[in-house]
Amino acid sequence: MLYKRNATPRLDAELFKKPTAEYRGTPFWAWNCKLDQKELDWQLEVFKKMGFGGAHMHVRTGMATKYLSNEYMELIRNCVDKAKSEDMLAWLYDEDRWPSGSAGGFVTKEKRFRARYLAFTYEAEETCLCYADPDTRDAFAENGGLLGCYDVELDEKGGLVSWRMIDRNEPAQYEKWYAYMKVDEESAWHNNQTYVDTLNKAAIDRFIEITYESYRKAVGEEFDQTIPSIFTDEPQFKTKTALKYATEKGTAILPWTDDLPETYAAAYGEEDILGNLPELIWERADGKVSVIRYHYHDHVCERFASAFSDNCGKWCSEHGLKLTGHVMREPSLRTQTNAIGEAMRLYRGFGLPGIDMLERNLEYTTAKQAQSAVHQFGREGMLSELYGVANWDFDFREHKMNG
Repeated sequence: MLYKRNATPRLDAELFKKPTAEYRGTPFWAWNCKLDQKELDWQLEVFKKMGFGGAHMHVRTGMATKYLSNEYMELIRNCVDKAKSEDMLAWLYDEDRWPSGSAGGFVTKEKRFRARYLAFTYEAEETCLCYADPDTRDAFAENGGLLGCYDVELDEKGGLVSWRMIDRNEPAQYEKWYAYMKVDEESAWHNNQTYVDTLNKAAIDRFIEITYESYRKAVGEEFDQTIPSIFTDEPQFKTKTALKYATEKGTAILPWTDDLPETYAAAYGEEDILGNLPELIWERADGKVSVIRYHYHDHVCERFASAFSDNCGKWCSEHGLKLTGHVMREPSLRTQTNAIGEAMRLYRGFGLPGIDMLERNLEYTTAKQAQSAVHQFGREGMLSELYGVANWDFDFREHKMNG
């Protein structure tokens, strides 16, 4: 239990006047250069003088010590020992920068674990890999390819009148559209790898093996002691984007993974997601609500929640840690839908649900939904990332107001 004093009938006035470490703020401690133990020890001492209860050991851009190396883990061990000697808490952070999941690119060196997405487009692309071809299924799962072609009929207002799957070489009676599964391109931000497929439990299992198990081997004896938690930062799936307008000859992007048609069918019976992809793109001309569309968004959210937050949270719970941190784009239902599905379903995996309240924002609904999850799932409390990206004129009065 992190907040042990919460078990008493009431918190006393002395605790309020002089809070113990768990009730104090803990900064994101930017590890952004060649790390030196003497400097790290000195900074922890300064944090204590400033009134902090510990620090999150947070890898940032510029860190010249190799992430997760033996040298890095030795620094982690020494900082945990130093925090313990100062009666402070040492909070772990689970990624090289953010978003969490790729372990600084170590996970996504394996192509099968790379993030992928659905591109529904008017433009034909050259590819020899097709989902419908069992002979190329393994290569398709690693590299992407054609999911299907569609003959799409729209009315004068851009409403979806009819659609059917057609062969890639078959001419369309109305307009021919293509659906491709694509794999994220490598980028410098992910150390020349890619982000991870957060819909794929096997990929997140690998993330846990590389990251969480490394911390367990190095400092596991301090889990639920000096180390209360591990912070996960902005996990997400591929951001959903629509056509700019119904008759645009462009591309819509949706999250996907290579076995989504099979798991979708298992969840919703005989519904054929591949045969009905146009319902995800256009509003039906007959005005009916698309059940296929609802089920797609629900299924993607559930796959993300079970693969990432449930999975990481289960490991933490089994090893005496609390999963904390926050997910991507929490402020509104629209932004959540685009990047994560829904925040509250993801909170079920968190031992200490968290939010992100940066700049000068006052997002009462963001805070309220996390607080509601705390009550619903019986958690001890919640966390908020605060005060960042607020400019140099963000004074103490505003800090206090945001807190």
